[in-house]
Amino acid sequence: MSSNIRIERICDFCKSKFTAKTTKTKFCSNRCSSRSWKHTARQEKLKIAKVESSIAGKIRVAVNFPMLIGKELLTIMEASALLNITHVTLRRWVKENRIQTSRIGKKHLIKRSHIDELIA
Repeated sequence: MSSNIRIERICDFCKSKFTAKTTKTKFCSNRCSSRSWKHTARQEKLKIAKVESSIAGKIRVAVNFPMLIGKELLTIMEASALLNITHVTLRRWVKENRIQTSRIGKKHLIKRSHIDELIA
């Protein structure tokens, strides 16, 4: 038993008018359907790539700068925000002995005077 339903629709991809045989049809042809799917898949990949690239050390932690004025010891994240560099760069400088740190467990603490010497 087939139905004789004919519905005038507008294609979601190319925006042209077509006659649909079912109530669920969204596209005028298989070509528009596959192009729409490829477009959606590409947009999802771009969205994921943007998130991954922003996570890779480019997002800086929001730091309260007035609070840092009185602190003598700074963490890696606070010092990197103060120097306006990424925490990855600051860790590389620590490894290259450009900046002296004190370690408590796995946490690096940097004296404010060392950062001031680096800037001056």
